[in-house]
Amino acid sequence: MNMSGDIRVKTDRKYRNLYNDLKNFAVGDMHELFFLCSCLGFRAKKKKNLGGNGEDRFWSRTITPEEYACYYAMMLEESNMDLSAIKDDTTIISEMEKYANAGMEILLDDFLSEYCSSGLKLDSSISKELPKALLHFIYEQL
Repeated sequence: MNMSGDIRVKTDRKYRNLYNDLKNFAVGDMHELFFLCSCLGFRAKKKKNLGGNGEDRFWSRTITPEEYACYYAMMLEESNMDLSAIKDDTTIISEMEKYANAGMEILLDDFLSEYCSSGLKLDSSISKELPKALLHFIYEQL
């Protein structure tokens, strides 16, 4: 539990374009989208392993202390408050990758599908209202 900054955080390679597009349209950085997806997956109690599809997306040093605090809280909740669950940041990030992978599916199914053109790529011609719509979607999830 030291907020390690030297871990490469992975996401499913099929979401590469979405992470890049959303970084340009709706979020400031990759770690913010990863955090949102992790929270969505955790709230839905869904995890999805990356398997062999994991691809390095960003360094853990970009994760804010507030985001790390939430990740620690999620791990404690998942482990019935077993403090040993938050000893190893690599394990924590690995678990958050599973939540984020499931969370991206939720985000796609429940929100992003209408903003995507063919495949998993945002259609920039209809994405002008995306930041405001994303905030509304997040608010509805609360």
